[in-house]
Amino acid sequence: MEYRTLGKTKLKVSVVGFGCWAMGGGWGKRDDKNATAAVGRALDLGINFFDTADTYGLGHSEEVLGKALGNRRKEAIIATKFGLHWDENGSLYRSGSRHHIMHAIEGSLKRLKTDYIDLYQVHWPDLNTPFETTMKALKELLKSGKVRYIGVSNFSVRQIKQCIITAPIHSLQPRYSMLTREIEKSIMPFCKREGIGLATYGTLAYGILTGKFNRNSKFPRDDWRSGEMLEDADMWQDNVDLFQGKQFKDNLRVVRKLQKIAGRIGITMGQLAIAWVLSKPAISSAIVGAKRPSQAEENARAGDIKLSKSELREINQILKEHA
Repeated sequence: MEYRTLGKTKLKVSVVGFGCWAMGGGWGKRDDKNATAAVGRALDLGINFFDTADTYGLGHSEEVLGKALGNRRKEAIIATKFGLHWDENGSLYRSGSRHHIMHAIEGSLKRLKTDYIDLYQVHWPDLNTPFETTMKALKELLKSGKVRYIGVSNFSVRQIKQCIITAPIHSLQPRYSMLTREIEKSIMPFCKREGIGLATYGTLAYGILTGKFNRNSKFPRDDWRSGEMLEDADMWQDNVDLFQGKQFKDNLRVVRKLQKIAGRIGITMGQLAIAWVLSKPAISSAIVGAKRPSQAEENARAGDIKLSKSELREINQILKEHA
């Protein structure tokens, strides 16, 4: 497993990160036993970067991860997120207030069974709270030792610039995959220039790039990809749309072309997608979900794959035609 430094931090993260959203639910049937085994297997294979959020399963993902790490906590770099608060009915709303942050950190520490968070990230920008307020609170947590580094997720360049006036931003977690490349225009160059680490999510385009779906694939209602689970998808609508109508069919056509390259190399489609993301030197870690040990094993192997210049040219030509 290769390791890269996350921005200007002292964190050496595995190039393949472990995404813990599915542990909390929202991707169909949840299986805590398999998820726990997947974490252990990932550690054995050298994956040390685990990304979760307090809102994944309304805390359940953090609980499972905390139990799964157990006495191996020091082997792991834990990244969690706050900023999506939930009420007694489970309805979510954004909050970057100091009160919410101080409440959220204590909940995450308890569920994760730890006394510090390696990377504490703002999940989504709260446009109703001044960024200065949010960053001042995070700066307090840095000084207290409860948080080692500060990150943001789903922020624009303009929003990051506003944040760093008050406190440092050590990393950004944006969406990035073969099918979702919007960060290449401004975010990726900005972060590289400013020394802000990039740990990207959605590496497999939420499963499309595994090559396991076809135009007749159906998702259960408790899987967000069905389009029926979220009453108001808000800024997540672009991701739901990947699985809808003509866009879904177009995505599958691209995958069929890419699968030929993967087959010729002797790797899976998912591994090709991960290796392509990791070919970008600006990216420290590609976060990939795993619901069972076998998935963790497949993902980890992608961390050792180096695509040749000719393979990258062929892949990029296919993606260019798709765009």
